[in-house]
Amino acid sequence: MPDTKTKPAAPKPTAKKVEKAAPAPKVIWYESREREPSSFDCMGIKPIRNYSNGRLEWEVPSEMGDRFARNHFVSMGRIVRKD
Repeated sequence: MPDTKTKPAAPKPTAKKVEKAAPAPKVIWYESREREPSSFDCMGIKPIRNYSNGRLEWEVPSEMGDRFARNHFVSMGRIVRKD
């Protein structure tokens, strides 16, 4: 008569390495496509002048990134995302 009290050994759990996605940046940088003679705010964000190339740069919080990308200056190409 077979022994019914013993159970087969359960397979050992294997440790799976889960790769975490890179954290989203806290800020997104945009810059003017061309040199700008004077600075202008975009969505209430004041730009920073890059004196080496004469362009304006905006430091946009990541929470405002989608909204900033839909701005008229961005959609028309006057302001582009800096990668």
